[in-house]
Amino acid sequence: MYKVGIDLGSSYTKGVLVDENNNIVEYHLVKTGFDFKKASQKIIDKFSENYKIEYPIYTCGYGRNQLNVEVKSNSEITALAKAVNYKYKRACSVIDIGGQDTKFVMVNEKGGVARFKMNRKCAAGTGSFIEEIAYRLDVTATEFNQIAENATEEIKINSYCTVFAVSEIIGKIKQGTSLPNLILGIYYSVIDRCFELAQTNDYLIITGGIPDNHPLIIKLFKEKFKNTESPEKSQFFAAHGCVLLNK
Repeated sequence: MYKVGIDLGSSYTKGVLVDENNNIVEYHLVKTGFDFKKASQKIIDKFSENYKIEYPIYTCGYGRNQLNVEVKSNSEITALAKAVNYKYKRACSVIDIGGQDTKFVMVNEKGGVARFKMNRKCAAGTGSFIEEIAYRLDVTATEFNQIAENATEEIKINSYCTVFAVSEIIGKIKQGTSLPNLILGIYYSVIDRCFELAQTNDYLIITGGIPDNHPLIIKLFKEKFKNTESPEKSQFFAAHGCVLLNK
């Protein structure tokens, strides 16, 4: 029997299949769309193809209680902290960059949440910020990283609002600014928004879909704060934490 943890995010739903030793056996990611029940069921059906899973399903995120099966819901913040501590076994700070929000979590040495702060008032510094700008520039979000590698200088993006940032970027393109330099500026803008949430003075872990899909952003984080690390498949940490909280 295997346990399933699901993090139902606003943009993507992330699921993990966990064995009796709390190790992740499989990962699965789907777009959330407008139906949390449908998204979560895709995760469950995928894992059920080859494994016998036990209930309840352990959940967190926006749609954590909107499943058609028995669930045990958890705080996304608590689950994330638990999973980070499970891997690193130390007190640290976490910046989680999601589709619609960015979270700062201070994790104590036991895996508890010492304090946290969340940016929900504006999409600046989130995945949707990058996706919207990518759409306007006719560049896929996954191409951002490759293009930015060719930047020769950082272009400062001053606007906080996504709408105004797009206008500012279009203006810079008309002035002859190169696309690689602009995208590098966008990355730095995301990082600046993250550090505005809270200042960290200890070990920093970066999680979420953005660092998973934009590895250059981790390198840039390290320029700002050298004690920075980002684990592979970090966007699945909260889903894993849901299971760890209930072991």
